[in-house]
Amino acid sequence: MDKISGIRVKDHGSLKLFTCQMMLIRSIPFLFSLVFFISVKSQSQTPKADSLLWVIKSTDDDSLKVRAYIDLGQEFINSDINQSIHYLDDAILIALKINYKKGLADAYNYQGRALANQGNFQDAIFINRQSLTEYQDLKDKTGEANILNNLGSIYYRMGNSSKALEYHFQSLKIAEEIDNKLRIGTSYNNIGTVYQQSESTLDDALNSYKKALEVFEEIDYEDGISTVAMNLGEIYYYELKYDSALRYHQIALEICDGTIDAPFPLTQMGEIYGAMGQFETANDYHRRALNISENLETKFDLTQSLIGYAKTQKRQGDAQQAIRTLERARVLAEEIEAKSELKDAYEGLSELFALLGDYKTAYENEINAKSVKEEIAKSSTDEMIRQLQFEFELSQKEAEIELLQKDTELKNAAVSNQRIVIFAAFGGLVMFLFISISLFKNNLNKKKANRLLQSQKEEIHAQREKVELALDQLKSTQAQLIHSEKMASLGELTAGIAHEIKNPLNFVNNFSEVSYDMILEIQELRSNNKSLNQGPGTAKTEEDQLEDELLRDIRINLEKVTHHGQRADAIVQGMLEHSKIRHGEKEPTNLNALAKEFLNLTYQSFKAKNKDAEIKLITNFDPELPKIEIIRQDFGRVLLNIFNNAFYVLNKKISKDGDLPSGEPPTLTLSTSIHTNPQGVKSAIISISDNGPGIPDKIKDKIFQPFFTTKPTGEGTGLGLSLSYDIVKANGGEISLISKVGKGTTFLIELPALEG
Repeated sequence: MDKISGIRVKDHGSLKLFTCQMMLIRSIPFLFSLVFFISVKSQSQTPKADSLLWVIKSTDDDSLKVRAYIDLGQEFINSDINQSIHYLDDAILIALKINYKKGLADAYNYQGRALANQGNFQDAIFINRQSLTEYQDLKDKTGEANILNNLGSIYYRMGNSSKALEYHFQSLKIAEEIDNKLRIGTSYNNIGTVYQQSESTLDDALNSYKKALEVFEEIDYEDGISTVAMNLGEIYYYELKYDSALRYHQIALEICDGTIDAPFPLTQMGEIYGAMGQFETANDYHRRALNISENLETKFDLTQSLIGYAKTQKRQGDAQQAIRTLERARVLAEEIEAKSELKDAYEGLSELFALLGDYKTAYENEINAKSVKEEIAKSSTDEMIRQLQFEFELSQKEAEIELLQKDTELKNAAVSNQRIVIFAAFGGLVMFLFISISLFKNNLNKKKANRLLQSQKEEIHAQREKVELALDQLKSTQAQLIHSEKMASLGELTAGIAHEIKNPLNFVNNFSEVSYDMILEIQELRSNNKSLNQGPGTAKTEEDQLEDELLRDIRINLEKVTHHGQRADAIVQGMLEHSKIRHGEKEPTNLNALAKEFLNLTYQSFKAKNKDAEIKLITNFDPELPKIEIIRQDFGRVLLNIFNNAFYVLNKKISKDGDLPSGEPPTLTLSTSIHTNPQGVKSAIISISDNGPGIPDKIKDKIFQPFFTTKPTGEGTGLGLSLSYDIVKANGGEISLISKVGKGTTFLIELPALEG
C-alpha cells in the first residue's frame, strides 16, 4: 500500500523508530543465547555466506553492505529464519541511514517472506506493505506485482479468500501491464487456488488454471506446468471427468515423476482406474505412489497414498486388505496430526467393518470420525477468531505508527520553537511577539494531537466491542454446526440399523401369521374330529382340555407377537422414511396458502377422531410474504407433524383437566411474517403456538432426536420431529422451539425468501 493509516511515508524517521523497536523485541531471546551463537556461528555458515561476510568487513561502501546483508538473508531464509531476519534487519538499518530506496525495498521484501514462513503473518503483512510503498516510489512494477502476490498468498494461508483474491488480481493487472509472463502465470494459478476452495467457484478455478497453463507452456516453465496440471486434474477428478483428469495428471507426472510432487497424481490416477474397474493398472499406480513416498520419507503424502489405495482395494472387493491399509494410514495421520486424513481413515474403516457385519467396530470408527470432524470445525472457528484478532491488532499497530509520526512532528515543532526563542533573544520586542504567536500555535497543535489520540482510543474501543460480538456469534455458529453434525450422524446410523432389522423382522411377522393360521386349523380339525368320534354332549377328557388350553395360549401369544411385530415394522418404516434421500424439486410456493391448507386438513382429521374436542384456531398471515422455494410435498409433512403434535397435547390436557389451567380454551395459533437481517437478507418466519402444558428444559435438546417421544408406548415412534428437522434443513431453513412449562410451546421455522 502507498499509505499507512492515511499518511504517506516520505521521511523514514518514525518508520525507523518502529523498525528499531521491532528489532529490540526480537533480539531479547537472541541476547540470552549470545554465547552459544558466537561459538557455533562460524560452523553454521555456507561458503557463500562466508564470502558475503568478508565483503561486509572489507568494504566502506554502505550500499554494497546492504546488498550483502540482503543476500545473506536470502541465503538463510529456508534454513535458519531467525538468522535470516537478523541479517535483513542490518540491511534495513543501513538502507534507512543512507536513504538507499532500492535496497530498502528488497530488504523489506525478503524480510516479509521470512516472517510469513515463520508464521508471523501480522508483521509479515506490515513489512510487505512497507516494501510495496518503496517499490511504488521507485516505480518498480515488477517488485510491486511481486509484493501484491506475496500479500495475497499470506491472506490465503490465513483463510481470508476475499482479501487474497483482491491482492492476486492487483498483481495480475500490473503483470499484464508490463507483460511479465512468469508473474502472469503465477497470479492466474494463485487465483485458481483460492477459487478451488469453494464448490460454487470451481468453474472459475478451472478457467484460471487453464490460463496459467497456457502462459507457462508459452515460456516453457516446467515447474509451473506440473503444478497447474495437477490442479486441473484434481478438479476434473472431483467432477468425475476421468479422461480429462487422467490427461492432465499424466502431463504433471511426466515432469515430476520420482520427486516429492509425484505421489499426488499417481494416487489420483490409481483411484480413477479403480473406479473404472481396471484394477491391475490402478494397483500399479498406487504402488508407485507408495514407493516414492516411502523412499522420500514424506509421511503426509504416504498417508494420502494409503487412503487412495484402500479405496481401490474396497472397490476390488478385498475388504480385509483395505482395512489393513487404512489402519496404517490412520496411525500415520495421528502421528503427523493430519486431521482431514484421519477423518477419512476412520470413515473408510467404518464402512468396511459394516460391510463385514462387524457393526460394533464400525460404530466405534464412526464415533471417532465424528470426533475428528468436531475438532476440525473447532479449529476452523478458532482460525476465524484469530483472523479477527489479527485484523484488530494490525489496525492498532498502524495507529501506533501514526502516533509515532505525530510525536515526531511535535518534537520537530518543539525544536523549531527553541530556535525561534534563540533568535528572538537578539531580535527584541517584535520578535518576542512572533514567539508568542508561535507558542500559541504549538499549543493548538498539541490540543489537536490530544483530540486525535482520544478519537483513536474511542475507535479502538469500538473495534474491540465488534470483535467480542463476532466471537459470540462464532461460538453460537460452532454450537449449531456440532448439533447438525450429531443429527446427521444419528440419521446415518438410523438408516443402517433399520436396513439390517427389516429382513429378520419380516421373517418374524410372516412366520407368526402363518403359525397363527396353523393353530386355527388345528383347533378346527380337533373340534371336527371330536364331533365325529364322540358325538354331541360327550364330556372332554382332562388331556383334551389341557391341549385346548395350550393351543389357546399359543394362539394368544402369536396374536401378541403379530401385533408387536407390526408395531416394530411401522417403526422401521418410519426410520427408513427418515433416512430416505428425497429427489423432489424445489418450486416457488405461497407459504400462506400451504400452511392454511395443511392446518385445515390436520384439524378435520383430528375432529373425525375426537368429535367432542373443541380447539380454537387463530391465523395471522402476512399478505406481503414473498414466495418461498421449497419441496412442497416434503414441507407439508413438516407442518402436518407439528400440527398433529399440538392437537395431541391440547386434547390430552382437555381430557385430563377438562380445560387449561388459566381457564382459557385450548388454542392453536398459526402466523407468518417477514424478517430482514442486518445485511438486508430477507427470510420468511412460520410460527406455530399452542397454550398446552409446555416442554421441560431438561428435554428440549432431545426433541429433534430420532426415537425421542413423550407419548405413551404405542402412540408415537419419536421420528416425526426428527424428520421435520431434516426436511427444513434440506430446504435451506432453520427450525427451533420456545417453550415454558405451564404456558405453552412455539415452533419457529425460518426459510430463505426468493430474491426479487
